[in-house]
Amino acid sequence: MSKGFFDYQDNFEKIRLVKSVPFEDNPERIKRKVTIAIPTFKRPLLLEHALESAFSQTDFEDFEIIVVDNDPDENNVPAVIQKYQRDNLYYFKNEANVGLYSNWNRCIELARGDYISILNDDDWLSPNFLSECQKHMIQGVDGLFFKYNTVYQGGYSERVKTHNSHFPKLKQILSRHSKRLTLFDFFLGNKSAGSLGVMMKRELLIELGGYNPDYYPSSDYVLHANYCRHFNVFLINETLNFYRVAQNASANQDTLRIWEYLDHDIRHYLIDQIRRHKRLLYFMNTVLTDLQIQGLIDTWGYLTDTDIKSGLKHTLMRKFIGVKYDLNY
Repeated sequence: MSKGFFDYQDNFEKIRLVKSVPFEDNPERIKRKVTIAIPTFKRPLLLEHALESAFSQTDFEDFEIIVVDNDPDENNVPAVIQKYQRDNLYYFKNEANVGLYSNWNRCIELARGDYISILNDDDWLSPNFLSECQKHMIQGVDGLFFKYNTVYQGGYSERVKTHNSHFPKLKQILSRHSKRLTLFDFFLGNKSAGSLGVMMKRELLIELGGYNPDYYPSSDYVLHANYCRHFNVFLINETLNFYRVAQNASANQDTLRIWEYLDHDIRHYLIDQIRRHKRLLYFMNTVLTDLQIQGLIDTWGYLTDTDIKSGLKHTLMRKFIGVKYDLNY
């Protein structure tokens, strides 16, 4: 029986006793439309790059930046913060390490913007990210997802690749400017790299209970699918922002194995929520699992113990998904 991935849990309560101490030099807080929240842990140099990208936003000024440091020990982050001295930059330091997703929840709690976008400290934003969000943040829109570039780093070199679907037909359909995200979209796979390029309403994230750390490393997959189930969220066909692979903390074999099995279970759960064409969707899940495993192998060097099937089944599935999208767009 599938887990109740969408069952409500107050994940903010789990860290209620851990304080986040504000930096003594923080400016006075004022209300903003958007919060860019940067959770950080022991990566001051990468944090500086993320901060530079946040401060480089063009044609949009109604935002704050909060940095939430999950390293309770002394470190160089205050020195990085002091370089900027901006009236919209705020730094908080957790008194204990609360974990990755709980720190995202703390970011949500500390945010003062109506909307929040969580930028991990090893990723960075395109200069027009907020201005593009502004174009779409109209009445009735509760969230936005943007496509992203993946930066593969090795030594002193880096290779940038635009994130695309496994399916050429799907890529063609998504060339339209935007589409409303559905559970079927999430059944096909997570729509973001963590929280990168995602803009959601703070109050609605709190209403859903935040990110559940028990579903690591797929907590974002679960919450974002549930958010789109309840609210009006659109995928915008613009490739903005940069997701860094080499520095990502999730890239170890044990985590990748959990990722494989957990995502399979999440898709199985989504089939129960979609409630149509179950036999076909179960078949699709086996194919999507194979494709995900191959992606983990190609990107992270995953050493899987799962036998990957290939050939005609994948060819037929690519064709089917293109037809399915045409029918449901």
